[in-house]
Amino acid sequence: MKGRKLFTNLIKVLLTVAAIYWVFRTTDIKAVYHLILKMDVLLGLLGVLFIFLGLSLSGIRWWIFLPYKDKISPFRAVFITLGALFYGMFLPAGAGVDAIRGYYAGLEINSHSTSFASVFIDRMVGFLALTTIAVIGVLLGSKPLQPIAPLIFVGFVLTFFASVVILSRRLRHPVARLLGRVHLWGVGDKLARFLMAFDHYRDNPGKVGVGFVVSFIMQSLLGVGAYFIGRGLHLDPPFIKTVVYTPLVNLITMLPVTIGGVGIREGGFIYLLSHAVGKTGAVSLSILYYFGNILAASPGFLFIWLSDRKR
Repeated sequence: MKGRKLFTNLIKVLLTVAAIYWVFRTTDIKAVYHLILKMDVLLGLLGVLFIFLGLSLSGIRWWIFLPYKDKISPFRAVFITLGALFYGMFLPAGAGVDAIRGYYAGLEINSHSTSFASVFIDRMVGFLALTTIAVIGVLLGSKPLQPIAPLIFVGFVLTFFASVVILSRRLRHPVARLLGRVHLWGVGDKLARFLMAFDHYRDNPGKVGVGFVVSFIMQSLLGVGAYFIGRGLHLDPPFIKTVVYTPLVNLITMLPVTIGGVGIREGGFIYLLSHAVGKTGAVSLSILYYFGNILAASPGFLFIWLSDRKR
């Protein structure tokens, strides 16, 4: 198992190197460098502020899904999320972000099955919101999205179907009872408790609805952050398109293909925004958006580091 995981991570490292090489090979890097040097720092920091607000709202959304709110405050949920996102910028798999959140929340509420269920439902609702944004973009006639419209609709339908299955007691409970009979290393019992933890969300559908709405606000803030970074680069990006397309870049960056989404993020910005800001501008925006996320999430890294030292 360890050998397989090592091999998978090695492949992702190689893909990351290949993606960086592609960016350098197909872009005027000197032009990117000079564009970044001329950055309006104040506008860039304003962009980072909006990114911080968006990432923080992601933590609030997760807190909405967490039971036992008397054991974990919104403040702690936000900073655990920021810390997990910070580490996620350097991990070869997007799932690492969820593992960190589930682990630390499990320590707080003394129930890892419940904490991982909250992380799963949070991720699912966020993904459903992102695919919904993509569908809206297609329906509004976005030219860059038309060639990939079938993939977008398939992604939306699959995510919606998965949401229905996860929230259905009729489908989950028989599987949970079956898993409960598997006593090998206690895995069956843990998976059964994990599935049963979703009853909380079936009984509280309002949380799912609120989380869905919060996702739209969160992604809009991230889009506004990218817009101000673009303005800081003197690119004059179209506001609506930047706010709408940035969440779609976030969506494809979730694919666990490269470390921190490097290369995928640049490709997304090039595909969706190069017609408005040029290829050099799109790559510059992508690079600074990435580092803007790192800077915005860095308080969470300090929070987790200090929390570990206290234990």
